[in-house]
Amino acid sequence: MNKNDALPPIKCEMTDPRGKQIILFEDTWDIHIKEGHPEMVGHLDDVVTTVENPDWIREGRNSETEELYVKVKTRSKLEFTGTLAATRMIDGKMVIMTTAYEGNDSEHKGKIKWSKSKGDLL
Repeated sequence: MNKNDALPPIKCEMTDPRGKQIILFEDTWDIHIKEGHPEMVGHLDDVVTTVENPDWIREGRNSETEELYVKVKTRSKLEFTGTLAATRMIDGKMVIMTTAYEGNDSEHKGKIKWSKSKGDLL
């Protein structure tokens, strides 16, 4: 997406604890997240909280451009459940949310980049 392209309608904008601005487009929310992850219907506030006040942020599948925000809701000795929100950097500056869902990040192997208790780690 270059700077001359008109942006699609924006559902909301968020700021993470590091000051990074994240955009959630209406289509991403309405089509991808609500239809693909129906547990998120009615939980936009949880998604915003996950980005603005995460427990940790880790590298996404592409460590150069993607991040996964995690907000823990329940925890046991071996695992947790919570809200997760994935983002992608476009053209080196604009950051968009690509998905959000309930679950855990056991599938993700990326390094933790920021945590509530320690701040920036990379």
